[in-house]
Amino acid sequence: MKKLPVALLLTVLVLACTRENDQSTVSVIGVGTALAQPDMVRINISVSQISQTTRQAQEAVNIQVEKALEILKAENVDSKNISTPSLRFTREYEWRTDRRVLLGQKVEQIIAFSVNDIRRDTEKVSRILDKITEIENVALNYINFSIKDNQELFVQSRELAYQKALDKAAQYAELSGLKIIKALNISELGNAQIAPVNGQIMNQKMYSAAEITGEESIPAMLPTGELEITSQISVVFLLE
Repeated sequence: MKKLPVALLLTVLVLACTRENDQSTVSVIGVGTALAQPDMVRINISVSQISQTTRQAQEAVNIQVEKALEILKAENVDSKNISTPSLRFTREYEWRTDRRVLLGQKVEQIIAFSVNDIRRDTEKVSRILDKITEIENVALNYINFSIKDNQELFVQSRELAYQKALDKAAQYAELSGLKIIKALNISELGNAQIAPVNGQIMNQKMYSAAEITGEESIPAMLPTGELEITSQISVVFLLE
């Protein structure tokens, strides 16, 4: 077999690379959003007590936690959806004039729980919160609404994101007098996100024992609104 001269071989390789890379492409970003009503909520509360000894504080906290668990049980919250993310033991001080005074030993226990199927009983979450916040030294830390089975919504958001990218690319191709051949590269930008529509899914009403008037209580209103699941992708399309 006759070998090509080195110089000629290099020339052929350079020409091949030039032709392969001499392509018309367009790079666009597509954002797709799927909307749905939340069907579950995650709630985090803290129970705390300051006493002369750690044991006294822990005993008081145990009583408060037991009351909270009884409320959750009465509302049919599954025990597997209730957990203790943290349990803290600290000394509590107070500044008086120019010195620090020891108030006692503080125990704080965090209780996290989730409530499912909130669409079936729209007042269930409000009832739970109203009852739990009547317990002494209980603080509501946060309420997060979510969707339990959201896989299909992620699929929808990705499909919408790709379609938006394709529509953009088609417009640019038409403006350039070209047409789309295929997608050369697809990259997802970050992780798909779940967020409240316009940031207004939660009614952040503060619950405290001071709000209890002794009159017949009415469940607080907690409008859930909608959640949006958003996917963002970058696509490179080949044109001709």
